[in-house]
Amino acid sequence: MTTGPGNQQYPSHPQWQGPAQWQPGGQPPAPPAQPAAQPPSSTAQPSPAAPQPASWPQAPQGPAPSRWGDQPPSGQPPVPYGQPAQPGPPYGQPAPYGQPGGQAGPQWQGPAPWQPGGQQPFAPQPGGQPPAPPAPRRRRTWLWVTLAVLAVLVTVGAGIVVGAVLSTGKGSDPLAEETAPADPGSVAVTKQDIEALLKGHTAALNDGDLKAYTGIFDQKNAALVQQQTRLFNNLRKLPISQMSYQTLAQEGRAQDSFGRGVTFNLDVAFVHRFDGIDLRPVTEWYRWTVTRQKAGAPLLITKVGGAPAPVSVGSKTVYYPGPWDIWSDVTVVRTPRTIILAPPQLAAQARRASPIAEQAARTTLGWLAQNGAQGAAVPKRFVAALVKGQDQLGNLFRREKAHEAGVSIPMPAWQRSDGVEIGATRVVMDTASSFFRTTGGIGEIFRHEFTHSAMAGLDGGKGGFLGLDNWVVEGFAEYAANRGTPVTANLRYDEGRAYLAGRLPQPFTGRIPDNLSWDIKGMTSVNYLMGHLASRLIAERYGERKLVEFVTACYHDGKPEDALRKVLGVGEEQFQRQWADYVRGRLG
Repeated sequence: MTTGPGNQQYPSHPQWQGPAQWQPGGQPPAPPAQPAAQPPSSTAQPSPAAPQPASWPQAPQGPAPSRWGDQPPSGQPPVPYGQPAQPGPPYGQPAPYGQPGGQAGPQWQGPAPWQPGGQQPFAPQPGGQPPAPPAPRRRRTWLWVTLAVLAVLVTVGAGIVVGAVLSTGKGSDPLAEETAPADPGSVAVTKQDIEALLKGHTAALNDGDLKAYTGIFDQKNAALVQQQTRLFNNLRKLPISQMSYQTLAQEGRAQDSFGRGVTFNLDVAFVHRFDGIDLRPVTEWYRWTVTRQKAGAPLLITKVGGAPAPVSVGSKTVYYPGPWDIWSDVTVVRTPRTIILAPPQLAAQARRASPIAEQAARTTLGWLAQNGAQGAAVPKRFVAALVKGQDQLGNLFRREKAHEAGVSIPMPAWQRSDGVEIGATRVVMDTASSFFRTTGGIGEIFRHEFTHSAMAGLDGGKGGFLGLDNWVVEGFAEYAANRGTPVTANLRYDEGRAYLAGRLPQPFTGRIPDNLSWDIKGMTSVNYLMGHLASRLIAERYGERKLVEFVTACYHDGKPEDALRKVLGVGEEQFQRQWADYVRGRLG
């Protein structure tokens, strides 16, 4: 992320216990209590996380989004970049859709068989959004990935709920192709009903049939129909090659034996993939309120919003809302390596910024590839969205308070069978930040965030509760964004000299700042510079290829001390001394 100075991190993956089975004739048992929130991590990584709904299991977590964070006062260096937020939970008690695979980090699994008679448990979800840290924020790629994974797993488990008949008759096989309740007097929604609803909705979107697409919504609710019409029109103009709606979870009773209507919540995954950009399909989570007024009546959607995130660590939703949900119209500006999305009021700015974004993408990807960072987990193009103000920055692909100038949000793949954990990233830039005052600033923030996006898929999810070390993740992105310029030209140069002179809130100790001290008030900006100088030291002493190899090893294994020894052949204490001497030599 970008915060002038700032950081990111990946939180540890919360453990989820499945809810007890509910007994027929009553309400389903309450799901197990969610684990207590953990303290902020000490290691830095690229971007944010998401919260959880009551009585739902935690959603999978994914890498936190990288962000450009809080802006410093006039004349001060801009804040650094951040990372993505976490996905949200499914309806009702969570039930796992499937078990995680053998891949490093959280996995998105398919739904497990649902249990008859009520809400289903959810499995933990993968995710990519970490908890929000104090301003300025740091990167939390690991957290977003964890949340996304948990969310997916939860989703998978949730889908179980709506699996077969949401409520089956006595003695019936929960997986039977039942099309009507055993009791002719009851009102029920079956698995087949839900499958038909989502299949038809998916077909209408892909076929461009607006009438069929909006037909499932309450026609008496003009605002809802208008909202879904806008969503349909926005999605149809985007370069998305795959779009479908899949069940995540159900909350509430789907059968009434007394013939009364039923209303329940249905969590739905919008599975999609930007053509030629996303490595794998990813998801956005919606919550629909579904009603059947009487036996034989069609299903009706009366309310649509974001599904609440299963883990309370940052974002309140799972990659919701997308630009297509809240903008009256989506401007799409394409270059060979980027797609820039903007609302109508920023359309002209998107067109002006697109050549700069293209150059940043070409430079970043080319440099990384030349130094060994390439393969199936490294994207070749990026999606970026422009907003104005931190309120908008914190309400696109997540819902949380933002403190950055820019953020890269990693999103876990919907299904991961080939080892690719992160299916895509979404970069969001605040055009009101100081970076957008000059061409050079725009290029810098794009290079920083694109570096986070390019590296996100290499995260092995082993960063621990505090995530990957900020000095590695943020320092590397800062180095990539400022390659070729002298230290004296860095916006944080004077701040670094003040740090050495003892004029900042914390004294210079000769130790690289860890994640616990990264966001100490008044220190985040200079900590970005300290991380930058660590990457610069490695590049100058060992070569840029060794720098990329070192950072890649940190992403894979989460242990800089091991990577220093294996890649650079130097122990941690020796490197700390080298770094302290280097900082004094460059800033003294």
